[in-house]
Amino acid sequence: MHPGTCYNFSTDGMNGARDLKLPGERIASGHDSLAGEKMTGSKVLKLEVRHWLFLLVLIAFVWLVLSNLTEIERLSRMILRASWQLVVIAALLQVIYYVLCSALYQAAFASVELESNVFELLPVVLASLFINVIAPIGGMAGIALFADDAALRGRSPARAAAGMLLVTLVSFIAFSIILISGLSYLFLLKHLSQYQVLAAIILLLSTLVLGAFLLLAHWWPRLLETLLGSVQSAVNWFTSWFRRQSPLASNWAAKNTTEFIAASRAIGHHHWSLGRALLIALLAHLISMASLYVIFLSFNYPITFPVLVAGYSMGILFAIVSPTPQGIGIVEGVMPAVFRSLKVRGRIAIFTTLTFRGLNFWIPLAIGFFLLRHIRSFRSRKQH
Repeated sequence: MHPGTCYNFSTDGMNGARDLKLPGERIASGHDSLAGEKMTGSKVLKLEVRHWLFLLVLIAFVWLVLSNLTEIERLSRMILRASWQLVVIAALLQVIYYVLCSALYQAAFASVELESNVFELLPVVLASLFINVIAPIGGMAGIALFADDAALRGRSPARAAAGMLLVTLVSFIAFSIILISGLSYLFLLKHLSQYQVLAAIILLLSTLVLGAFLLLAHWWPRLLETLLGSVQSAVNWFTSWFRRQSPLASNWAAKNTTEFIAASRAIGHHHWSLGRALLIALLAHLISMASLYVIFLSFNYPITFPVLVAGYSMGILFAIVSPTPQGIGIVEGVMPAVFRSLKVRGRIAIFTTLTFRGLNFWIPLAIGFFLLRHIRSFRSRKQH
């Protein structure tokens, strides 16, 4: 999940937790004693894998902190210079923002007829933020986490993946409204750069691809199954090179095509859930922008609304379209540059950006790490 965007961006990983053999996956019961023994051994193995996986995550967290100590120290100094009362208000607005993100997932899951609860989803949302930073593979790690959590709750992981695809699409559409406003303002002031236009085009193409995926499931399911079959063949070919068994079941393409067809039809029958998701996504962005505005006030710098929208939209855009996970190092450079080009004082632009990133990204990232132990995929079997 990208900070400020409420989604995991990936069109891959649309699979069930059982097909992927994720850490928390459940195993179908055997039909004889030998199958039962294998099942028991497999459960023990998966329990050990889960603990080793958490250890690797812990090591990654320590590495992430140590490799960003300079930025964390700068952030601490910036916050100490601000009005702490207003910083607290900005932090509370970010809490509301992440609750709205969870509500967005709930609305999207309702559109694909998947039951969920906002406060059950909140820990998974935050944990996926951390997972996507330490495993930056196009958001696939976060999708796998959601799919596995859905499977462990006895729900369809493929529908969870389809719901997350819908979250991404809706969030892109909602953010595009803000982005167009920001780009238009920069264009009118002749401060629009080519790299900003290029990033916006990439986002537009990504939105079209995501929309096309859902349209395929609804209108051309055979073509979708052919595409998924090609993916399955490619995975099988790749794993055969290492003389390994494919992680995908033999009916993976057909099964997931069926699930996506059902999900796309469910979306068609639940327009109100889709509309609610779009409104929640837009409201989440407005709340996050309000947090950024309060941060400016904490440094005693009242900023105009057009400048606020331009800086915010460029920051979020490059959190999405970035060569680094979650835009680390890129957003911290782009946002101050945009604000400075719009006549915001240099030090204020830097202080505000770092404080905003701390509240919107770094602190939720740390919370996401500590919440991993409360996610079903990382619990021991007795805790499920």
